[in-house]
Amino acid sequence: MTETQRNQTGSDNSMEQTGTIRRRKPIFQSRIGELIASVILGFLEILALSLYYRDSLGFWTDRFVNVLLFLGLWIVACAVIFLFFLLIGLLIRPERILTGEKEFEPDRKGSLIDRRPFLVSVIVLVIFYLPWIIIFYPGSAIYDMMFQTIQADGLIAINAHHPIFVTYIIGLCSKLGLLLTGKLNLGIFFYILLQTAVCILSFSYMISYMTKLGAAKGFRIATLVFFAVVPLWGGAMQCGTKDTLFTGLFVLFIVQSIKLLSGKEPFFWKGQWIGYGVLLLLLCLYRNGIFVILVPTLIVFFFALEKGKKLKGKFVLFCIVALALGAVFNTVTKNVYHTKTETGEILSLPFQQTARYVRNHGEELTKEEKEIVETTFGLEDAKELGTLYYPMSSDPVKARYHWWASDREKDVLKGYFRSWGQMLKKHPGTFLEAALSQTYGYYTVTPVIKNQKGGAGTTVQFFPDTLAVSNAIASSEDSFPEGFVPESPASLEGARELLSGWYFLWLKLPVTGLFFKCGFYFLILLAVTLYYGKRKNKIALISIPAFLLILMAIASPVNEHIRYILPVCAALPVLIAGCASKEGTANDR
Repeated sequence: MTETQRNQTGSDNSMEQTGTIRRRKPIFQSRIGELIASVILGFLEILALSLYYRDSLGFWTDRFVNVLLFLGLWIVACAVIFLFFLLIGLLIRPERILTGEKEFEPDRKGSLIDRRPFLVSVIVLVIFYLPWIIIFYPGSAIYDMMFQTIQADGLIAINAHHPIFVTYIIGLCSKLGLLLTGKLNLGIFFYILLQTAVCILSFSYMISYMTKLGAAKGFRIATLVFFAVVPLWGGAMQCGTKDTLFTGLFVLFIVQSIKLLSGKEPFFWKGQWIGYGVLLLLLCLYRNGIFVILVPTLIVFFFALEKGKKLKGKFVLFCIVALALGAVFNTVTKNVYHTKTETGEILSLPFQQTARYVRNHGEELTKEEKEIVETTFGLEDAKELGTLYYPMSSDPVKARYHWWASDREKDVLKGYFRSWGQMLKKHPGTFLEAALSQTYGYYTVTPVIKNQKGGAGTTVQFFPDTLAVSNAIASSEDSFPEGFVPESPASLEGARELLSGWYFLWLKLPVTGLFFKCGFYFLILLAVTLYYGKRKNKIALISIPAFLLILMAIASPVNEHIRYILPVCAALPVLIAGCASKEGTANDR
């Protein structure tokens, strides 16, 4: 199909045909989904800005002129977001994404990135990521990774606050490093190399598959530049955490699922079915709570599959086996290590609402409410909970909850929620402020959160976190090898400052800073889903696990932590290419 044919048949969803006359629908009628989303998100954007700058929403209703100002800003925000949706719609139209060629054979004439897209991508990403992982040697292992490391090395008991399987993997790397050098540095570096290798191979495989989908060279090069040049990714590679490696696995899952739903190629030959099952199993093992994402996603995929008992039968078989193995592993390991369920993680939002209520209205607490707060959070004075409150992270508050899986937990929570309900009735606005303050970074484009207290904010880490190791050594009576605490070479300090400065320069500039904003990627994902979803494009269903990941991040203890949604950021290019390719195929027919 030629470029002209595509422009005539599939490029404008706002055109309708009556006989031989094509009439343009009014822009708001053809973009009703975008309009509704703009109104809602514009409202939330103004509320988020209010909380960012003033930590309050109340001043909007203080005077009538403030109400008018709010309405004016709301209209402006709606217009900007609506125009953004229109712009994304123009950029992702099939004729802009597709090149017209569906396959590139290795021996065909063309540029190297057309003939060897996987190899070129691997080489480019290695060149751009290598300076990050060398200069920041052994790697900027965050507290979570170091906590898992000392568990695996036997300094403290293993628990399932973080996935046990990931602790095993980190432990293997750590033990190998200790065996060779007697220090943690090399073991941390081994894991940094592992997560970087998985991501490089995954991103390169994605770009290679985009070539098979017929994505235009410009779009594929832009994708490669995005992963290579934007320092978000180089910074993520040198920062040791389970989320980076999970990003690579998630991208592979998205690519294979697009193959599954596209129906344009036999899916799968035997080995690929096994690979799909193994991939699902690894996703289950590498992130707690992933079943909440995978189960509804796979159910939707099942009903969206091309008709055929054999295809659907294999899909059900491998999905059930993978999910069952993951569930069994997680259950067995939790029982073996007698792991307690961390209720505080799940209840982060209501805990924050209670803490904000105590901070703002502590003088209104009844005697019963004081007793319940003191019991729930182990405090001598209920008002202390207000001093622990930080709007963008629940870590300081939830850390005071110590009733996990205890015999009294049910009674404690029963009393807590009774008190929570009473507070909600008295000051619902405070509860709304707490909920928005805890979550707005994932669905709005507010300024960068400056205070990183409690982990809130968009940046990655640029130093190995020694706190977990130091605490474990200090509390232990055993002796440990000298230099056991990880550290970066002093000779590379200047280079580290240069690279981290490059990262923060991108973060602070108005346009480039958008690449570090969770809300920016949410808006793109929503725009793509609305554009192709109303065309009944089956590939748009791939956005379901991405939205669910964002919802999981919203429910997390920390506002705007971009490593939580890195998988969504990485999968967007192939989601766009897959939708465009499906649209192009439909037009061909």
